[in-house]
Amino acid sequence: MIAYAEAEAAVREVLEPSWADGTFWLDNALIVEDAELFYFRVGPREWLVEGDVSRARYGGGVAAVVKATGEVIWVPEVRVALRHRTLRYRKNR
Repeated sequence: MIAYAEAEAAVREVLEPSWADGTFWLDNALIVEDAELFYFRVGPREWLVEGDVSRARYGGGVAAVVKATGEVIWVPEVRVALRHRTLRYRKNR
């Protein structure tokens, strides 16, 4: 079982080097998790922080890390929506 900090580092390691859609941004203010996964809000900084709608992206899924293995995966938004009752939210730091 990995810790949140390890999961965040894994997402950065896997996604950031090849990110080509604006400036890579991982919003780590809120930790979102369920029993199996940590979920991460990632995307172009220009959209997530600055609000530039031209950089908005939808339909690619939600970045997540499997707690048991540390594997970075993309989870369809529909699956996350269906699991909303099992998600836990807490402030990071």
